[in-house]
Amino acid sequence: MPGDFTIRTTTERDWEQVRALRIENATDDPISYGATLEYTLAMTEDDWRLRARRGEGTETTSVVAIDRTGRWIGMMSGQVGDAYGNDPVLTGVYVTPSSRGRANGVADALLDHVVGWAAGHGERLRLEVYDRAVPAGRFYERRGFRPSGRSRDFRLLGLGRDAPSLRLVELVRTVT
Repeated sequence: MPGDFTIRTTTERDWEQVRALRIENATDDPISYGATLEYTLAMTEDDWRLRARRGEGTETTSVVAIDRTGRWIGMMSGQVGDAYGNDPVLTGVYVTPSSRGRANGVADALLDHVVGWAAGHGERLRLEVYDRAVPAGRFYERRGFRPSGRSRDFRLLGLGRDAPSLRLVELVRTVT
């Protein structure tokens, strides 16, 4: 049933659940996570605590969708600024395969939360998406994101310099 889940921000004490969901993410789609499974498995407890604390930050956010059984089914994060500017940036997007799709509403609910957070930090929200991630691109377009004209090459964390690069495209939307 759509909406049969809750949304909340993460806290440092959630680090083990954050780790488990991100390992699932790196296993399901390393490109979406931005790192190989091996790289992800080698991350330390401190690394995971830092990621979980993003939900408690003033310049960061991290939200999770939890189904009625307590299973984490999706997560999105945001931060104020990056190498390309001071606008809020959407990062760390993942929804478990069984919870994907508009009918489930998980991605929409998570994004609604991040957009609300971003509105308190700037006029627009930016993100980067793999140029071949067609379903993700359609989702972002439906939610008002448009190409900014910026793109860049990226290699998954954990792969060497000889690994092929991926093309990330920046998308933006207003939030105010």
